[in-house]
Amino acid sequence: MDRLTRIPHLLMMTLRLPVLALLASLMLMLSSCSSYVQRIVVRSIGRIGEPIDPAPKMITTPILENTKLAVSWVGHATVLIQIHEKVFITDPLLTSAMGMLVKRYVEPGLNPALLPRVDFTLISHIHFDHFSYGSLDMLPKNGTLAIPLGALRYTPDFGFKDIKEMKPWDMIEEEGVQITAVPVQHFSGRYGLDNAWMTDLGYTGYVIEYRGYAVFFAGDTGYHPELFKEIGRRFKIDLAIVPIAPGSSSGLGSRVHTSPLGALEIFKDVGARYMLPMHYRTMFYGSDSNPSEPIDHLRRAAADQGLLERIIGLEIGEQRILF
Repeated sequence: MDRLTRIPHLLMMTLRLPVLALLASLMLMLSSCSSYVQRIVVRSIGRIGEPIDPAPKMITTPILENTKLAVSWVGHATVLIQIHEKVFITDPLLTSAMGMLVKRYVEPGLNPALLPRVDFTLISHIHFDHFSYGSLDMLPKNGTLAIPLGALRYTPDFGFKDIKEMKPWDMIEEEGVQITAVPVQHFSGRYGLDNAWMTDLGYTGYVIEYRGYAVFFAGDTGYHPELFKEIGRRFKIDLAIVPIAPGSSSGLGSRVHTSPLGALEIFKDVGARYMLPMHYRTMFYGSDSNPSEPIDHLRRAAADQGLLERIIGLEIGEQRILF
């Protein structure tokens, strides 16, 4: 091969190296992950050319005047919470894909440019769909970033006013707001292999308390017969924000993911007045057959137990004033 014919060959090899490195890393991650994660990645690769649906609604006025408690579902586990004048956002996922590969099915229901401020940004765990670097870059940095114990080493300098790394039952207080990290049942790690040393680190739920109202955010969790009852004993919860997928359609779900029935048990265990279901419809949760199946199942079960009026079932991009 002469010098001239070698140049295109060398260029192609140079271009292939990052792709090969990415594929090798991906295969290593998949070999360390559950079959559920493998299905997500395989399904997402097949969807690379498909469009993302627009959100059914859009939040046009994210911060309201003269409200005591309002919530807006942005999609997945991203919820905008307003208690009086204080604004909170959970697990912001505002990008079109998770980890540059796993595409969302529905666009976010909020343009983050509309947010003049966020007082507290709460991260439940370090998985790509809950700790999205690109999404955090889009948010105002004039507030505090709360992260679970073990997550600081994964946290770039985004420029937030403050960062609080919290273990279960740690509490921070700022300007009358109390935020308590509470135990949930999930798993951690971000890159597959780090699961080995992050077994009991890197995931949490939160209870937000301010001026007479309390909101419980479960993050991502499976059902546990004691953890949530203890949260209910310690706090008087007005709103429980609980995932309802991708746990199985029968029973209480898996050890790390609740089903709709498991989510309903969490709601009852914490003793909340209302429940906001989340963590469905936005991404691939194990099946494409009916993206609305988790919320439909939850409503049927809640109706059977006389709890339907206490379920706040929002569309992506929908806002609701509770008090």
